Amino acid sequence: IDLNNPSIYRDLSKPMGALGLARAEQFKERYEALDSNYNRGDEPPAFHYGTHYSCAAYVLNYLLRLEPFSRLALSLQGGKFDLADRLFHNVGASWISASRDNLQDVRELIPEFYYLPEFLENSNSFDLGTKQDGTSVHDVILPPWAKGDPRRFVRINRQALESEHVSRNLHKWIDLIFGYKQRGHEAVNALNTFVHVTYEGTVDIDSIEDPVQRDSIISQIQNFGITPSRLERKPFPSKNFIRPTREISGLNFSLLPYLEPLTPPFCIVGCPHLVHMRVVLDDVCKVGMIGQSESSVGDMCLHKGQLVGVGKTCALLPAMKKYYRFGGSNNGISVHVAIQSGRNWEVNRVLSIHDDMHRAPITAVKPSRDGRWLVTGCVDSTVRVWKHENDHMLLQATLCGHDGGKITSIDISTTYGTIVTGSDDGTVLVWDLRTLSFLRELDTRDKTNLRYIPKPVESVSLNHKTGDVLILLDSKLTIFDINGNLVARMNPRDHFSSKSKPCCAISTDCPEWMDNGIAAITGHKDGYVMMWGINRDNDELLKRHVIEPKVHECAITCLKIEDSRQDTLLCGDTSGKMSMCKTIQLETLSQKDLALILGEC
Repeated sequence: IDLNNPSIYRDLSKPMGALGLARAEQFKERYEALDSNYNRGDEPPAFHYGTHYSCAAYVLNYLLRLEPFSRLALSLQGGKFDLADRLFHNVGASWISASRDNLQDVRELIPEFYYLPEFLENSNSFDLGTKQDGTSVHDVILPPWAKGDPRRFVRINRQALESEHVSRNLHKWIDLIFGYKQRGHEAVNALNTFVHVTYEGTVDIDSIEDPVQRDSIISQIQNFGITPSRLERKPFPSKNFIRPTREISGLNFSLLPYLEPLTPPFCIVGCPHLVHMRVVLDDVCKVGMIGQSESSVGDMCLHKGQLVGVGKTCALLPAMKKYYRFGGSNNGISVHVAIQSGRNWEVNRVLSIHDDMHRAPITAVKPSRDGRWLVTGCVDSTVRVWKHENDHMLLQATLCGHDGGKITSIDISTTYGTIVTGSDDGTVLVWDLRTLSFLRELDTRDKTNLRYIPKPVESVSLNHKTGDVLILLDSKLTIFDINGNLVARMNPRDHFSSKSKPCCAISTDCPEWMDNGIAAITGHKDGYVMMWGINRDNDELLKRHVIEPKVHECAITCLKIEDSRQDTLLCGDTSGKMSMCKTIQLETLSQKDLALILGEC
């Protein structure tokens, strides 16, 4: 499908009922007839559509394959699913119904069409019945361009939403739903009026004394939909859309900030298909090294433009200017000063000690990004979840599931309410942070190797935009989605020797619809750092970039992504050396270098 072809899109300046000339004329005639009766005092206010574009029934019809909406759909239909012919089962048929054939159908899409492919699959194997033509209803039938893949369908939908055509025209649709064409003469002219009780403030429920009439109106609103609040009484402006340029003469550096939001992680603003990194800073780790048997860097952050790193058995809390230290014989952690402040001038000073947090030494810790949560893993395979409040560690739960293997890696996302833990027996488990319970085990086994021997999990890392889980195990990189489905894995041809294999990895926050973005970064035993993208058509990780010149001569032990733009990478190695790499910026390049970069676009 060609997303640059304007003819594939609906007319966003019109509501669903006005997309076809014949259909629009029928709704216009209905309104004129009802308006004539209203003017004589015989009928309520006139409308074009007796149904609505969004209501609970429509939403549940779209989402009925996915819990908890399945149960809600059953409740709405009296304990059983609606007739198979009326269920949402075919995207193409639903479009034809809502845009051409059915005068009672003017529904719009719901947000899940742009981010949640799971609602299109009947993964729970519900019996949805059989249509009159004998066809069983199961998964939703997708358009040919989706190639039967719900993830591809949703990904292309999102790309279409961010396309040039939609960016230049979406404000017209917003005018219909939230703006000046929602009510009044403009709404009438745009064929965009609905039953009067669906509009905010039209009916004062509290003033209706007749309980039967009051219940009837409430039921009508609940079942037939409600128009959202009007946000603006004048036309919404169109979105600024700026195309990346390939010519130096056409390059306006002042416009580059407008391109940043739609630039994939670690790609060049202005040339979003390219990745070029430059080492801009290096230093030596000094914090948290006392008493450590090796000089390895364990965690890093950027503070006022300076690199701050801590030792291998430490984890930073940048917002609090502190760090955790673990692995001691007290089976707990200690909290130290990481960065000088007006309150704490002495770096490495102990602020608090928390003993006996486990029954054996702690082998891995991971604080949440906001510092409120701390997840600890132990040599005895237990995982514990803590809340850090007022210098106190409050135990929330002990999670048991790893069968005897010590915990080697942990990550946590408060955005998705998810914890991921890996152990040295090759097991990767996903936990629910909200209920503090087990969700699933990710299948990391090499099914092609009949003599497969479990290897330790080197790294687990969460994508905070998609919930995808990155796993590094035995030099193999794999990505699963939050529901345990395979997203991508390394091509078998990407083989590394024992001296060059990856030893740590981190996931970026690349959205799934940004095809050219960097999704994963690996640090290797020989000091190289590699950046990987995803070929969504064959679920493979592609090597996109190797950071050069190489500044590390020994194994990388820490990778950290700084900045919300996701264009800054911090690296640390076993010798304690730290470096910072940034995506090049076009405005800082010489004319010669700029010409080379634009020539690659």
